[in-house]
Amino acid sequence: MRTPLLFTSCIAFFITACSSSIPYEEREEIRQSIDDESEQLIEELAEVYPEIHAQLEEAEGYATGVMSNIKVPLVGGGTGIGAVYSNVDDSTTYIDLYRYDVGAGLGLSSYRMISILDTPENLEKFSKGFSEPSWGTDWNISTSGIETEKLYYLEDSEIPTYLVFESSASAVGSARLMSVSVNEELTETGVGNAKFANHESTTEKSSPQWDRPLPFFAQDVVDKGFSLPLPFGISILYAETKQDMTITNLEAGMSFIDSEQTTVPINSVTFDNNYSHSKTPQLKIDAWIFPFMNVFATVGKVNGMAHVEFESDGSVANHIADNSLRCNPLFPGAEPGKNCDALSKATGWGPKGLDVDLDGWNYTIGATFAAGWNDYFLAIPASVSYVDMKNARAEELVISVSPRIGKQIPLKGMSSVDVYVGVSYLDSNLTINGEHYINNIPSLEGEHIDYKIEQENIDKWMGLVGASYNFNRSWAIQAEYGQNGSDKRQFVSSLTHRF
Repeated sequence: MRTPLLFTSCIAFFITACSSSIPYEEREEIRQSIDDESEQLIEELAEVYPEIHAQLEEAEGYATGVMSNIKVPLVGGGTGIGAVYSNVDDSTTYIDLYRYDVGAGLGLSSYRMISILDTPENLEKFSKGFSEPSWGTDWNISTSGIETEKLYYLEDSEIPTYLVFESSASAVGSARLMSVSVNEELTETGVGNAKFANHESTTEKSSPQWDRPLPFFAQDVVDKGFSLPLPFGISILYAETKQDMTITNLEAGMSFIDSEQTTVPINSVTFDNNYSHSKTPQLKIDAWIFPFMNVFATVGKVNGMAHVEFESDGSVANHIADNSLRCNPLFPGAEPGKNCDALSKATGWGPKGLDVDLDGWNYTIGATFAAGWNDYFLAIPASVSYVDMKNARAEELVISVSPRIGKQIPLKGMSSVDVYVGVSYLDSNLTINGEHYINNIPSLEGEHIDYKIEQENIDKWMGLVGASYNFNRSWAIQAEYGQNGSDKRQFVSSLTHRF
């Protein structure tokens, strides 16, 4: 039997392999080491438990692993790596092992294990990955040897498990969470660490097998050396945008002149210092339909305001009075009266500022076209958004295209940082309906002008920078900032889960 020092060195090697991105050219060597470790463990156990060979042959499969644990008075944990060998289809799935402890006690242990997967359910669970809480105590072992207790409880049912401890351990009353996850790189599923399809293979020896429903044609690009992200995603986003706007197509009408309150085009009103400022939390879902094409949809709540400043020389009122049938004494049923006289003699008003509340819902559909090469990537998201404001007082159509180029920087374990720069094209068209109450004409106090205007953003292009921190293949946070001078600014942040 090997010495504890030798086995401790193996654990350090395996843990290092399990906690970092593994290059293609190193994977076969690591897989072979795990397989050799498993065979060696079986032979060692067979010297004490000869029946283990029959158990392994009759079972659906078995799982092996090496673990290293540490326990302090209240918390503890461990990591390891192993493999699941299926007797059903002779496949091998390489796995990462994690354990988290809460409870009284002290301890430091390292051990090897074999779990007999005697049911199809247990084989599938270990092959797909799982997390299970449990309660129990650790064994007290003072020297290297084989633990006499062969049942180890990971869930409600008992899974026969052989353990070989390489160092002493002691803990009592520990609540545990045991987690098993597929090591995508060693198993070669084609799933990578990058957010986009990333070409990283430099050898023809690898043969990943993509077994997920999406994207279509995934196996074709995986065979060419690309790794792919997990196909589905759900995100929580927050976007804040402020931009200057230009006003066009003003229409206005007098509520007391036209009983139907219709508006007519007006060309005699000038506008200045117009902008919109919106804040939008959103929920996003997405899927990689093709290896280089992701489609997404979002829904969000819009809060903000549109600021409009305008002034008139009086011709807006003159125009309405001159063209209103009610002000024409030759028209049957006309009521010229003092309102028409006041309007025809109006001298206008100075600058007026209106703040229109933007309160409604945002709906977006779009697609991202992206690909990577050795951790560099190019991504081009394009989307169309419709904003439906509450009470139908404003509605907006937004078209956006944001090409960006960046690089993924690997960190410890499965974590990484993406940094990128790019440009954004955003075309926003906002239609606002509202009223302006008249206060400077005594005879018209309390009356109002109905109006309709269209706003369009002035600066459609802006530069942007962004970064995301990827905790692992499943979780990431992102922040992005864009600006064009002092007139246009945008900030976007998100939390994403992929599966």
